[in-house]
Formats: sequence, structure tokens, C-alpha cells
Amino acid sequence: MDILRYAIEIFPAMIVVLNPFGAALIFVSLTMGDDRQQLRKKSFRTALTVVITLFVFMFLGQLIFGLFGITLNAFRIAGGILLFGMGMSMIRGQHHQSKITEKERVEVVDQEDIAIIPMGIPVLSGPASIATVMVYRSNAQQNYEIITLVASILLAGVITFYILKSAHIMVKRFGKTALRIISRIMGLLVVSMAVQFVSSGAIGILAKAFPALTGS
Repeated sequence: MDILRYAIEIFPAMIVVLNPFGAALIFVSLTMGDDRQQLRKKSFRTALTVVITLFVFMFLGQLIFGLFGITLNAFRIAGGILLFGMGMSMIRGQHHQSKITEKERVEVVDQEDIAIIPMGIPVLSGPASIATVMVYRSNAQQNYEIITLVASILLAGVITFYILKSAHIMVKRFGKTALRIISRIMGLLVVSMAVQFVSSGAIGILAKAFPALTGS
């Protein structure tokens, strides 16, 4: 039951923070004119980039914390602030991690493969999603929690692949408005996650500074 409860917490959080529906709109604008095979290839490479990036920071998170002397509670607060900014941008119908100018968009399209930059990094696996993975990995104490986090990242990558692969079809069938609505709902959930991260970090810092207040 513990692993099921943890999976129910972690997996939706990964989907929400990656926001593949918001990224799908950007993907459509960068792949106009591509045939089905090209779309499939770019979707796969984008999803693979996301998974690899998140795995790298997941497993190197502790090393990074130790190298820079960062505490988990401080990182929770910093990650929460990043998530809050991203969530508010999503609610306003913007994509916080991908403010691409028209000139940059043309340059990227000219490079043919947009899977790694900007789609993989930073549109999907940007600072907020990386911070989320690092916080969850730092919180994971049991083997089943680590395994669940790994599985959630892999499954989120698979879902991202299928959403991007079908992005042009979804836009034609449902319109961009439907994807924006889903993205804004996800934004509200991201803001909620941000508040949770900040409050957890603040409580942790206060518990160490003033143990009498928390009964520690």
C-alpha cells in the first residue's frame, strides 16, 4: 500500500511539472511541415532527452548538494519558488520555461532537430522539473521510493512522447484552446506543489533553528 500511495503522489506530480500539453503547442510551432516519420523521431528524441536529463540530476542531486553546501530544506524553498513562478505563468497561458522569440524559432527550425534544444531542455526538463526531481530523490529513503521515482520518470517520458507525437492531430481536432485549458489546470496544481515545497522547507529550517517550537 505504501508503494501505491507513493506512486499516486509522485507520478501525477511528474506529469504536471513537465506540462507536456503546454509543450505540445510549442512543438507544433517548431515542426510545421514535418511528415509523420519526422514527428515520431523528434518526439522520441525529445522524450529521451527529458528522461536522461531528469535521471542525471536525480542521481547527482546529493553530490550537487554536498559540493555547494546546500541543505535539502533550502533547496525545497528554492524549488518551490521556481515552481510557483512556472505555475503562475501556466495559469496566465504562458510557458515559463520557453520564451522563444521568432528569430530564435527560425534558427532552431533551420537546425532541423529541435528535440534536444529547446524541446528537451529547457521547455520540458527545465529548472522547475529538475528541482522537483532532486527534491523527491532527496526525500526518498526507501528502495521502493527510489524505484517508484525512476518508474514515474520513465512513464512520464512515454506519455510525453505520445502527446508530442499526436500534437498536430490534437490541435486540429480540439484546437489550441483545449490544450491551453489543460495547461492552466496543471498550472494550478503546480502552484499547489510550490506552496507545499516552500512550507515543508520553512518548517524544516524552523525545526532546526527553534526546536522548542516544534517539540523536537
